[in-house]
Amino acid sequence: MYKFTLLFPQIAQDQHGHFDAQWTTFRAMAEKMPGIRRIEVDHVQGGPGGRAPYHMVHNFFFDTRPALDAALQSDIGIQAGQFLMKFAPDTTILFSEAFIEADPDSM
Repeated sequence: MYKFTLLFPQIAQDQHGHFDAQWTTFRAMAEKMPGIRRIEVDHVQGGPGGRAPYHMVHNFFFDTRPALDAALQSDIGIQAGQFLMKFAPDTTILFSEAFIEADPDSM
């Protein structure tokens, strides 16, 4: 599997409402990209040293790298990307190959 990851940096407490509204709009667009197999959203609570540099992690999983690329190059992928850069331009974007171990109970 291949993963498209968005690392949203910490935001000021008084900006959470605005961020949440913008992220909800972005999420609605991004989740329409073709080929998505799984979506995972993590609301970061902190790290070993206390506060973490990220507010949220949003992962999109695809079967192949070409499927990920096609999703990002689709009309809705381009629209979502443009919207993302308007409301969260400091977001870190990663592409990775993911190994996901099967749950032994589901085998």
